[in-house]
Amino acid sequence: MKIWFGFILGIFAMSHWSTYAFAWELKAESMGERIGAVFFGITILVLILLFIYKRYNSSFFHGFLAAIGLFLTVDNILFHWIFQLHRVTSGPEANVLEPLFVLAGICLVYYTWKKEKQTI
Repeated sequence: MKIWFGFILGIFAMSHWSTYAFAWELKAESMGERIGAVFFGITILVLILLFIYKRYNSSFFHGFLAAIGLFLTVDNILFHWIFQLHRVTSGPEANVLEPLFVLAGICLVYYTWKKEKQTI
């Protein structure tokens, strides 16, 4: 049950914060600014992961990782590539970042699947 709670919280965190990207009317114009914005988001996510890792049990943490992995994979493949609704960034660097995110998402899901399988 705890892994599902972590999974749902992870999906909420990823989808909620990503929909309000222009809340403060900040706009990344250059490639460096866009890549910096992506890495800023990754940094915040890593800090949240460290907090969860320290405060909660491993099943909750693995559920959160699985949610992030599924979001990265499904969002990029379905919404970015198939439906072409939006991209990670508005520049050519998205062609490099998106496959990396899909690969990272697959790795996160595989890692959490193997770790949770070992604890059962």
